[in-house]
Amino acid sequence: MRMDEQVRESLRRLAAECHELAVARGKYPSVWTPIHGCVAIEREVEEWWREAGDDPEREAQEMGDVIATVLSIAHHRGIDPAAALEGAIRRNRERAGRGDA
Repeated sequence: MRMDEQVRESLRRLAAECHELAVARGKYPSVWTPIHGCVAIEREVEEWWREAGDDPEREAQEMGDVIATVLSIAHHRGIDPAAALEGAIRRNRERAGRGDA
C-alpha cells in the first residue's frame, strides 16, 4: 500500500521543519557525521525509556522527540522519510509473510 501523496508531502515538510529547528537549537555541529545522528537518536530513546512509566503524556512527548530527531536526521542526510518508511513497511510485510522474526 502506497502512502497518499498529501501524506508523503506532509511528512517531508515535517522533516524539514524538524531539521530547521534542530539547526536553530545548535543540534548539528559544524562537522557532522552519521555517528552524531546515532548518538542523538540514542539520547532521545534513553529519555523516552526513562519516561515510559506512569505518565502517558510525558511518554508521548518523549516519543515525539525521538520521531523529530529521526525526521531531522533523514532530512539532513537527504533521505525521503516517506519512501524510507514505505520501504520499511514493505520489508516487514515480506518478513511477516515468511515468518521471519
